[in-house]
Amino acid sequence: MSDLSRPDELAGDQADGLRRLFGTSAVTLTVAARDTAVIEAYVTIKRVAHEQRCGCFKIAITHARSANEAQAVFDNMRRVAHEYLGVHLEYLGMAAPVAAALRSPAAVPPGMLRRDSVL
Repeated sequence: MSDLSRPDELAGDQADGLRRLFGTSAVTLTVAARDTAVIEAYVTIKRVAHEQRCGCFKIAITHARSANEAQAVFDNMRRVAHEYLGVHLEYLGMAAPVAAALRSPAAVPPGMLRRDSVL
């Protein structure tokens, strides 16, 4: 017999079951290769991981001086995010600056979270 006195809890249980069954899709973030942007990205990752129970994020690095710098920024983000937030980051590569990408309507597929952390 189920306890109908807490319908909000039952709905949460159903949502958790569906998440486990179907999984959660990865959230994509665009992060500038700057200290403040990386810190803002960590805040966003922590919030989304907690609120949406998302454990996988795809990261594109912008404003890096080289592909090596972009990779180094990502590698550090991946290590810290895994160690302190328990989430997995996947590298999408070095991307064009967000301002240029926003001019193209096809640049942001539906359901994609974009964060422009550039000052």
